[in-house]
Amino acid sequence: MNTLLWFQRDLRLNDNPALNWALQQGKPVIAIYIYSHEEDAMWTEGGASRWWLHQSLKRLSEDLLKLNIRLQFLKANSVTAITQLVKDNQVSSVVWTNRHEPHRIQYENRIENELQKNSIEVERIIDGLIRHPNRFLTASNNTPYRVFTPFYKKLRREMNFNDYHISRNNNIKPMDHPAQQIKNTLTLEQLTLLDDHSWHEKLHNYWNPGEQSAGEKLDTFINDALINYQTERDIPEIDGTSSLSPHLHFGEISVQQIITQLAFLIEIQGGNIIQPAEVFLRQLVWREFARYTLWHFPGTSTQSMNSKFTDKFWHTDKVNFNKWKSGETGIPIIDAGMKQLWETGIMHNRVRMLVASLLTKNMGISWQQGASWFWDTLIDADLANNTMGWQWVAGCGVDAAPYYRIFNPETQAKKFDKHSRYINHWLDNTSTMKPSDAIVDLATSRVSALERYNDVIRQAKAN
Repeated sequence: MNTLLWFQRDLRLNDNPALNWALQQGKPVIAIYIYSHEEDAMWTEGGASRWWLHQSLKRLSEDLLKLNIRLQFLKANSVTAITQLVKDNQVSSVVWTNRHEPHRIQYENRIENELQKNSIEVERIIDGLIRHPNRFLTASNNTPYRVFTPFYKKLRREMNFNDYHISRNNNIKPMDHPAQQIKNTLTLEQLTLLDDHSWHEKLHNYWNPGEQSAGEKLDTFINDALINYQTERDIPEIDGTSSLSPHLHFGEISVQQIITQLAFLIEIQGGNIIQPAEVFLRQLVWREFARYTLWHFPGTSTQSMNSKFTDKFWHTDKVNFNKWKSGETGIPIIDAGMKQLWETGIMHNRVRMLVASLLTKNMGISWQQGASWFWDTLIDADLANNTMGWQWVAGCGVDAAPYYRIFNPETQAKKFDKHSRYINHWLDNTSTMKPSDAIVDLATSRVSALERYNDVIRQAKAN
């Protein structure tokens, strides 16, 4: 009999509970990755994310072969595929790491039900979360948190660093069983994750997907950049962040591995590293809050959490939206950010807030349109992060504060890019546009935005 190991967003060997469980069964392991683009529908990976996924699967496949495990690929409905794999390959147990997106949970539940009908052992691993959303509610009325600060304070207060013991798998020996080859699987190339057009080749200049790179990046950040993280993370010209978000998204490194290193710095090393380590830990909790919010409010992936922000609230302006996408707004730091996104598949987080604020507040275009563009162009496109981040800036989601998040990109540029090095790098000193050429006037559009938000607030009070 065999154990079926289904990889999803846990593309690593170290600290992988699903892989550990499969190996502990003492049976030959069949490892599978299923690309279910039809099930994911509108949330199938965008072009940039598919490039990363292809590279990550390639690295994982090479690593697994060292353990005598062959990673095999299917492009299929996951419910049908796994049910058939179990029947055709003498599988007695199936293990996978849960995903937390609402549209994926329903398929995983169906798979578990089908397998249990046939007396197949099912092990579903809860991973990638600090606390499960169903077991972390407000003390006052046992409802989900909607504001980050109390969520963070309670989670941080209850966080026990002793729980973060990592099994590195460094001493795992290759399986005695030969690598299993099953019928009718595809090659990685046959998944067609890469677009025919070679636009994505440029991403190799900036990124190296895979578990090894993730570990090296974390070590470099901890050793070289963390001490200045609190002050440099908002400066877009400086490589002052961890750049771990795509690695975390695809599970090439776990949040537990990161917290383990932070715990050592906070509790053992101490000194002046404690404060920046705590600031970085807070960012991990913000990421957790995004998953928590999407879990409790699954409709927010497409609809504003505040139902007052209907489609009628937003403007439609295809011409200016396309200028925003292509970095031709006439506002230097906005255009620099959009150029960085298109070139590298990433955008500095401070600049992400600025481009989102301009689109939703000054231009009055819906956050859904911006989120859709980010979804296709970000290598770290993550449904929870993307959804909450855009609604947070737009003022229609959790932690809503529409008045205080109309960022002025010009004053922000003076504060965080005072020497225009970030702007000049991404605009390559070629921009000839003057402030008067901008697609919106920042002052008057701010007033208009506040009037629109005031109307919503007045309507809410009236009801």
